Amino acid sequence: MAEHRITCPFCMEKGNFETEFHAEKKKPSSDKKLNFDTLRCGNCAGYVMVLWSASEFAGIRGLHDYHSLPWALKLSNYPEYLPDVVGRHWLQAQRSIQGENWDAAALMARSALQAVLRDHQAQGRSLK
Repeated sequence: MAEHRITCPFCMEKGNFETEFHAEKKKPSSDKKLNFDTLRCGNCAGYVMVLWSASEFAGIRGLHDYHSLPWALKLSNYPEYLPDVVGRHWLQAQRSIQGENWDAAALMARSALQAVLRDHQAQGRSLK
C-alpha cells in the first residue's frame, strides 16, 4: 500500500506511519483481498484506519486504491492523476465547497472543466 500518499487527519503529516494492525479478507471466487490496516502516525501517535485492495487482474499488478478513516479535514493537494492546471482549479473548488462559497466553487469547477477541454484541443461553440 502507498502509505506515502496518506495524510494524518490530526497533524496533517504525510506518509509517516507504522502499521499497528493488519487483517485481510479474501474473496472466495478469486485471489482478490480486502485489507484492513490500522496505522499509527509517527508524528502525533494518532490512529488511522485504512481499507485498501489491490487489483485482481494479473496484467495490472501494483494498482490499488484505499480509503482512510478519519480523513483529513483540510485538503492540501489534488489527486495525482489530474494535470497540474486542472488540479489547482479542482483543489480551489473543493476548498470553496467546504467553506460554502458556492459562487467561487462553481467558478473553479468551470475553470477546471475549461482546462480539460483546452488540453483536448476543444474549439468553437460546440467544443468539438
